[in-house]
Amino acid sequence: MRSFIKHVIYSLLLLCLFSYNAEARHIRDTLRFRKVVAEKHALVLTDSVLNEIGVDSILNKVEKVHYTLNRIINATSVGFNTRDIEDNLPEVDSNIEIIDNNLSIYSNVLDVKNLQMFDLLLSNMQKQVVEWQGTLFAYEKELSAMANEMGAFKHDTLLRTIIADSAFKSLYGNEIQDLKSKWKIAKKSISDDLSRMNQLQASVSNEYFTTIDLQNKSKDLLKKVSVRSLGKEYDYLWMANNRSAAEKEEARQLTHKSYQGQRKILHYYFRRNAGNQLWMLATGLLFLLWILRNFIKLDKSSAEVRTHSFRFIKKVSILATLVLLFNISTVFDLHPPTAYVALSEFLLVITLTIMLWRVWPRKLYHYWLFIGGFYIVLSFLGPLLTPDLDLRLVLLLLNIISLVFSVLWFRVLRNNTLIFSLMIKTVSVIYTLLNAAAIICNLWGRLSLAKIFSVTAIYGLTQIIGLTVFIQIVMEAFSLQTMVNKLKGGMAAKLDFAKMEGLLMKALVVFSISIWTIVFTISLNMYNFLYTWVLELLTKERKIGSTTFQVGNILLFMAIVYVSNLLQRGVGSLYGKSDTTWDPEVKKNGSRLAMTRLILIIIGFLIAIAASGIPMDKITIVLGALGVGIGLGLQGIVNNLVSGVILIFEQPFRIGDFIEIGDKKGRVLDIGIRASKIVMEEGAEIIMPNADLLSGRVINWTLRNDDVRIEMPVSVLPGHKFEEVKAIIIGGLEKSEHVIMIPPPEILLLSVTDKAMSMNVIVWINDVHRLQPIKSELLNNIYSALAMNEIKIA
Repeated sequence: MRSFIKHVIYSLLLLCLFSYNAEARHIRDTLRFRKVVAEKHALVLTDSVLNEIGVDSILNKVEKVHYTLNRIINATSVGFNTRDIEDNLPEVDSNIEIIDNNLSIYSNVLDVKNLQMFDLLLSNMQKQVVEWQGTLFAYEKELSAMANEMGAFKHDTLLRTIIADSAFKSLYGNEIQDLKSKWKIAKKSISDDLSRMNQLQASVSNEYFTTIDLQNKSKDLLKKVSVRSLGKEYDYLWMANNRSAAEKEEARQLTHKSYQGQRKILHYYFRRNAGNQLWMLATGLLFLLWILRNFIKLDKSSAEVRTHSFRFIKKVSILATLVLLFNISTVFDLHPPTAYVALSEFLLVITLTIMLWRVWPRKLYHYWLFIGGFYIVLSFLGPLLTPDLDLRLVLLLLNIISLVFSVLWFRVLRNNTLIFSLMIKTVSVIYTLLNAAAIICNLWGRLSLAKIFSVTAIYGLTQIIGLTVFIQIVMEAFSLQTMVNKLKGGMAAKLDFAKMEGLLMKALVVFSISIWTIVFTISLNMYNFLYTWVLELLTKERKIGSTTFQVGNILLFMAIVYVSNLLQRGVGSLYGKSDTTWDPEVKKNGSRLAMTRLILIIIGFLIAIAASGIPMDKITIVLGALGVGIGLGLQGIVNNLVSGVILIFEQPFRIGDFIEIGDKKGRVLDIGIRASKIVMEEGAEIIMPNADLLSGRVINWTLRNDDVRIEMPVSVLPGHKFEEVKAIIIGGLEKSEHVIMIPPPEILLLSVTDKAMSMNVIVWINDVHRLQPIKSELLNNIYSALAMNEIKIA
């Protein structure tokens, strides 16, 4: 019975393994059928290998060969995915040839911006080629494994004996022919694919070594530029001569070839970085839809909202979106080629020219037209390859005009109040200094530096103006969102938008300065050096004793902790908390607020540890040192932290409660992790450690409600009955909405003399936070009521 079950299970496993291939299933059934027929007719194979090995073993061996050959044929018929390599390899080869030709041009006339662009693109191509090499190597390894499988079958002595056996041939002749046919197909497929892979690998390897050679050549030329630019490149301006017509024609042709090559290479850059461009377009589309959606919500609301104060955004803010995109384009690629930055800057200038026409005053706008025109002139003048005397004179004239313009520009800035004028004035000073340096370099034959300084000066000025407009666009969009949130109500309306606006403004200023620095250093041809230096500074492994660390990890740790601290400080806005008012929800959510703050700090600390890559064994050491520190001198801090957690869970008081501790009375403004804030009746804020609040005797006047009992002494002249005076006083108290009539007010007679009748008025009021104003109001009501009944106060 067991052998039967085992045989059934074995047959089912074989059925599952080969059920996907109809041809293999047919062969199996045929072989099984012939086996049954042979056994049924008692066919005796006395001299055959079948008797020695067994029919099952032979069939399994043959089925394994069939399965392997079918798998190889299926894999090779589908093919290996080399379409991307085959399609893009000719383009890479063409771009490498263009760069090679341009490097030959720049061997004599050096242009540092284009050389840096070539070096960057060669690095990108080299990474692409290395990726292709890895893909082809993996494919070749897979094909070699298939060939080895077939080689193993070919050298299998048992399989060769089985196929050569005459009895086996007579029984399974058709199957043997089918195996031979499949063997030839699989062998040819592997051979063809291996040949194709070898050809592709040869081409890719050739491109790899070519890119290495060209990259070395470009780096050598860059070194040559750095040496020549600091030294005397050409004759002094007063000694320079014009070139001949033939030299000018040659220079014109070289410039034309250079422009053609740059255009093709820039097209290649856009194609290889299409993902970044799509992300940038998606960002712009989301920004456009965000503004459109908020304007539609404002239009649908019945409230009157002032939107005419928006200068840069409107319902369909296409220009504002373009300004946003062109300003942040460098964020999507932190290592862009110079030509890409120049193109983004050119489009930014065109967009700003259209936008500022309806925003800036006319006189100021005319100055912007000069800046934009000057930018366009220098953009086309800068890349000229072999400058002669005429070009140097034109550049000198432009720098002199720029210096004159900068003087007039400063006067305009003083007379016109521009937002972020300090940023614009600072960059204007840099603009003036760079133009002066360009004049000196041009006169003394340092033409490369003169061109760099001239172009960088105008790039920096246009970029800072664009960034100030960018900040105002984002702030107006945030202001629009604020209006929508206030109209919508709910949790979003409780946010402290004034504080958030200040934080957003600071963040945008820091972001804009970073973007300007990137564009400025790219124009000065210092970005690659600074990028490499900063990257090495942040990622280089450093050692203190046996501990290794990276500066970047430390800065990342501090940044995450700082952000988590900002979040825990600002999360109170979500619960309706502010520094001046108390929302009714605050008292109810006070414990949640404190708990949320604690969770944010803990999560931020854990994320900071994980992101910084600090090993757990080092954390254990730090915790051990922290334990020693707690034992020596940090007991107070830890005590306050633990007390804060206990206050969160026990809730002896909440935010907004009126408490009394010792001789201090006030309202709880905030419950922190280490200390809590209490606002005194006089307006002073007390920062009290949580340990003192937990261990001290705290009186909470508003634990269940805001009711409080007050006592007021009142004395009147004799001559009136006590009951009459009592009724008049109660009537005066009833006029106030703050008096609680249940329990009713009590008027107790304290003493009666021939000069006065003294009483004590005891009454409950419903707002402990306005104790003194309400007491004053009640005394005034009592005095008025007694005066109306001609009862004089003693």
